[in-house]
Amino acid sequence: MPSPYLQSFAFTSVSSASTISSFNSFKKPTNAAPSALRSPSPAPLPIELHPFQVRPVAYRILSKKHGLNLKSSGLDLLATYIGRKYGRDWRTKSEPFLDQIGRRWKEQDRGLFIDAQLLQVVIREVELRSSSFTGSVTETPIEIVEDPLESYCPQEFFHVWDAFAQPRWTYNRMRKHFEKASRPSLLPSAQQQVHTLSSRYYLLLHRLLRNEEFQPPSLHASNAASWHAITLIKNLLGRHGKSCLILGLLVRGSNGNWWAEDPSGRLELELDNAVAGEGYFVPGCMLLVDGLYTRTEKLQVKAVHHPPAEFRSTSREAYGYLDFMGIGGIGSTPDGRFDLAIERKMVAEEERKVETKIVALGGDLYLDDLRTLDALGKTFDVLERKPPLAVILFGSFMSFPFYNSGASSRYKDNFDQLAQLLLKYPGLCASTTFIFVPGNNDPWGSTASAGGPMLWPQRCIPEIFTSQVRRALKKAIWASNPSRLCYFSQEIVICRDDLASRLRRNNISFKSSRSAISNKMDTSPDEDTQADDLGPHADPQPLFPDETQLEENFETEKMVRTVLDQGHLSPWPSSLRPVISEYEHALSLTPLPHAIIICDPTASGYAHSYTGCHTMNSSRFQPFDKRRVTWIEYSTATRTSTTNSIPY
Repeated sequence: MPSPYLQSFAFTSVSSASTISSFNSFKKPTNAAPSALRSPSPAPLPIELHPFQVRPVAYRILSKKHGLNLKSSGLDLLATYIGRKYGRDWRTKSEPFLDQIGRRWKEQDRGLFIDAQLLQVVIREVELRSSSFTGSVTETPIEIVEDPLESYCPQEFFHVWDAFAQPRWTYNRMRKHFEKASRPSLLPSAQQQVHTLSSRYYLLLHRLLRNEEFQPPSLHASNAASWHAITLIKNLLGRHGKSCLILGLLVRGSNGNWWAEDPSGRLELELDNAVAGEGYFVPGCMLLVDGLYTRTEKLQVKAVHHPPAEFRSTSREAYGYLDFMGIGGIGSTPDGRFDLAIERKMVAEEERKVETKIVALGGDLYLDDLRTLDALGKTFDVLERKPPLAVILFGSFMSFPFYNSGASSRYKDNFDQLAQLLLKYPGLCASTTFIFVPGNNDPWGSTASAGGPMLWPQRCIPEIFTSQVRRALKKAIWASNPSRLCYFSQEIVICRDDLASRLRRNNISFKSSRSAISNKMDTSPDEDTQADDLGPHADPQPLFPDETQLEENFETEKMVRTVLDQGHLSPWPSSLRPVISEYEHALSLTPLPHAIIICDPTASGYAHSYTGCHTMNSSRFQPFDKRRVTWIEYSTATRTSTTNSIPY
């Protein structure tokens, strides 16, 4: 008698019947195969196979050869499918098919256990992407699947994700995996705010446990005494006088002292003799604290460090190559994972398009200032020669905070003047995508914040102010702050924030050495400081920085390491930077993106690569001390950037 699962598989209309029918009848191919490729043999008569008949063959191929374990539900599904597909010759013809299933399963890193739900997806992929199985006879006409990258338009693989429209994933700390979540509600609950901090903690904890320095050594390992173990705060009870390493959230207590918190408890810190590692240490950061637990139930801190960041490739492998952003749609499998074969083709296509550039102008484009419009005209003159793929314009677009009383008409007039300027550059407007990112003075958040830090994420500029610009530009995107740009396989975070000033203002002073100033950053002058050939007015940056430049490089490295090590764009408490907890996933940097374009007018321009993530700051569009304009050009082929400057 068939199992209950097999009955539901055969007769359920939504999840199973449609799946089996899709196995036998796929959509018609766009290109029909030649008659010589069609099988002359008739289709085999389907038979009914029982799971015990298929078990020996499946065990030999999937278990012994590929090291996978087949669950009973997966075995029932294979028995039904193989019997209908191959008929009486199933013993010989199903072996290449099972081998393809095992290879595909391991390529996508789906785990050791094969269940029916994921097996349906893998079988569909094998049928769609394989023209035939080795050693088997094809009973149906061979379908030629057209390569999606063979004839393409670059704009089809260019997407800008608004923070309020990004796919929402929640982290399951028990399974150590991400799960697709429903759309957030309008008003976040207190439970959601607690879950946000808990998810951040466990994401960093599990990332640390994947690090070799935090993995327990084997029996005969040479580094048996060099690994680090993280202790929960509740487990420190009774361990007076012993050293420990904890991972906790840095907060200021009601007594004015610093405390560390984790899901198990909280502990007061004594930072008098603490030595800090690299980076800024501000309230709201998750920190590694090494110290001695005293009898007064305090931790006498010896050293404080940020949890080290993880390369994007390592994170993706740990999370099963999930496609968090749904890049392009073509490069994803039906269950939301990246197809690595198509991704390799995407990377090859990126490297082939060496002329593709993304330009990020400096921030604070005050359109109510005539000098800004003059400077924009000079910049567009240069960009008109070789129109880039996209131009990013960062706010604030008005020099004072937007208020409801009388500012609406003036704000709209500013964008109308920008539209008149853009009409002078038809080539740039026709081929380039313009992305507008709001700042602190832009509506509607500035009506309440008065130009100060507002709720993050920040919504895009309302459409009622931008009608003339939309008519002038063929492709204009009014993005939120922050947003994410996806181009082929690359994920680029776009952000406008006064990051440097907030870090310096809230940084905790430690008894630390500044010997790291002498260490050079891993950006080379050829990649990140020289200008392109822009004509007689271009001025490349000096190849050998002076002492002031070394100091700026040191500060740059501290800022970049702080953000990337924390894996979050806003590692501060709500008192410093309020965040909408329901959309906190849009601020997460797990896994790390390929690049981050930060517009921070409070810091000088920089470009720095750390753990495979290239971070750039376009700084201020018009520096206070010079009549020059600056912008950054990011090359999607080399994944590096150049800083350009011209007088106006």
